[in-house]
Amino acid sequence: MKNKSRQRLRLWVLVPLLAASGCTYTTVGTKLSPIAPPRPVVQPAIEHTVGDFSFTLEGGKMVTSNFVGHVLNDSIMSAWKDHGYIREARYVESSAFSGQADYNLTLSGSQYGESSIGMQILSGLTLTLLPYSVTQHYDLHYTLQDTKSGKQYSASVQESNETYVELFLLFALPFGQRGQAETVARMGDHLYDQLRQQGAFQAAPAASP
Repeated sequence: MKNKSRQRLRLWVLVPLLAASGCTYTTVGTKLSPIAPPRPVVQPAIEHTVGDFSFTLEGGKMVTSNFVGHVLNDSIMSAWKDHGYIREARYVESSAFSGQADYNLTLSGSQYGESSIGMQILSGLTLTLLPYSVTQHYDLHYTLQDTKSGKQYSASVQESNETYVELFLLFALPFGQRGQAETVARMGDHLYDQLRQQGAFQAAPAASP
């Protein structure tokens, strides 16, 4: 139950515009197609952190950029674990990698929530009977370092999806956030596949007899 609660919290925070009185439905992003990268022979352990990441929401910030980046990265790492790409992932503060994991991963980029401030205000005045929408634009960059060899890899994705906020979307639960979960999973698949194609996450060669 605790894991499910954490997942729900991540999904809600990834759409930080949500008012407590509103219910939402989020679409799947359309820029990235579904892919199924092969799993590595050996599943590595990863330490991840947030670097130069900015979060902007029209109408004002509700949380810090670093917090949004942290939650977003947690969700992508969770998808990587579910898909069998990695064994474990642990968040560390910036520049606090322990050197004990197989790879160090840093997220940078931006998340921008595009919305009509006027519609947000009107919707709030009607207790979200009047709907409004927010388009989330993601521009994500990963820098991955092999802790043993020191070799670095990089990957980037751009995606966007739309969230609709309206009281009667209460009836869309529990399906309202499936689109967000699928969007995050697709971004994760593409980031992982780009890194994999550069040579990351490959099994070490067997030692010569």
